[in-house]
Amino acid sequence: MSAERWFDRDRSREILLLAGPIIAGMGSQTVMNLVDTGMVGRLGPAPQAAAGLGSFTFWVLANLIIALGTGVQATVARRDGEEDKEGAGSGLDTGLMLAVAIGLPLGYTLAEAAPWFFSLLTDDAAVSSGGSRYLAIRLMGMGAVAANYCFRGFYNGIGRSMVYMSTLIVIHASNIFLNWVFIYGNLGSRAMGVEGAGLASVLAAVIGTCVYTILTLTQADVRSVYKPFRFRNITPDRIKRLTKLSVPEAIRGVLVMLGFLLFLDLHEAIGTRAAAGGTILVNIASAGLLPAMGMGMAGATLVGRHLGRGEADEARRLMWLAVRLGVVGIAVPAILLAVFAEPVLAIFTPDAPTIAEAAPALRLFALASIFDVLPIVLVFSLLGAGATRWVAGVQVFQQYVLLLPLAALLGLVLELGVFGLWIGMFLSRVGLAAFAITKVRGDSWTRIEV
Repeated sequence: MSAERWFDRDRSREILLLAGPIIAGMGSQTVMNLVDTGMVGRLGPAPQAAAGLGSFTFWVLANLIIALGTGVQATVARRDGEEDKEGAGSGLDTGLMLAVAIGLPLGYTLAEAAPWFFSLLTDDAAVSSGGSRYLAIRLMGMGAVAANYCFRGFYNGIGRSMVYMSTLIVIHASNIFLNWVFIYGNLGSRAMGVEGAGLASVLAAVIGTCVYTILTLTQADVRSVYKPFRFRNITPDRIKRLTKLSVPEAIRGVLVMLGFLLFLDLHEAIGTRAAAGGTILVNIASAGLLPAMGMGMAGATLVGRHLGRGEADEARRLMWLAVRLGVVGIAVPAILLAVFAEPVLAIFTPDAPTIAEAAPALRLFALASIFDVLPIVLVFSLLGAGATRWVAGVQVFQQYVLLLPLAALLGLVLELGVFGLWIGMFLSRVGLAAFAITKVRGDSWTRIEV
């Protein structure tokens, strides 16, 4: 089979133009997380643990509302493909209304419960005290974060992922600057420590919402063609449709995040060094799979658009092309990561036994990530078809029926250690791939109403 048939030039260019900015934006998120961790880390281990646990808990809870962004992207891409431009704009308006109407009171309510959440996470009084205050502040900004995800869904849905990337970079740069101001007490501010990190994140999210709003108002074609920010666009039927798309994604996001927390707990059951190695491995894995996730998000837009045009076969072809492009893009970095596993781990820890325990698992992940492109791209692409209920069900099945039991069996019962846990991860991905391939080969996803 010729290379041209495997990698059609025009289709490949369309996917890469969409996926490139998404991957870059998500990469900037990873860099920002590392910088954020380093800036708080200068305060000492207790504040760093407080911010780390607080941030993880925030994102678990935020999945209750940021799932609106997935619903917005599926809706906007479908309406855009149908040439219903004002209907695409209404997807943004409906999402923003729900983000504010649900996100603000939900954030306030959860903020009141922040001390209770931390009582479940740690017995360390210093970590619990600082972390609960950090989490409460972050939760107060949940509405702004949800609005940003809705804007992201809109711009990715109409194929303008550069807007998402540019705004995300502004958000991250603002976050780092505001960290410097509020954590350490610069420019006349008092030194707020870990609470300053929480405040900086909230203000950066608000800045992001303002930037998105200004860009939407100042782009003449977006304003005239899609007609956003119009109250008449928000109807009970559109609210119902968007909610129907978003609720399964919210459940999926929360349960998958909790599943990863339980997966890390299995590392802790092996020992302290295994727990340290597991944390490093999960962070590396999160960064290593960004190209596949970017391809999947681009695939979601293209699938929604072509289904809107009645071109189901073209949508399917683009899914498989995105898989092939993802494999090509990740193959060389994955092989290099497998070869240089120890030096990469040494960046994160100087402890030789931890490196020795984690290195085989990192090599396995690196090589398996080439295969992982397939289920990740297909699953994310199916979100663009509106298959949020199916995706939620199959990913929860993968986490709780495949991953956790297999990891516990191989890592703990058969005493294969960290390597065994990650064999379980790989086998669960094989199961996910089998489900995804079967789904894509069928036609049920092409008939979902969005």
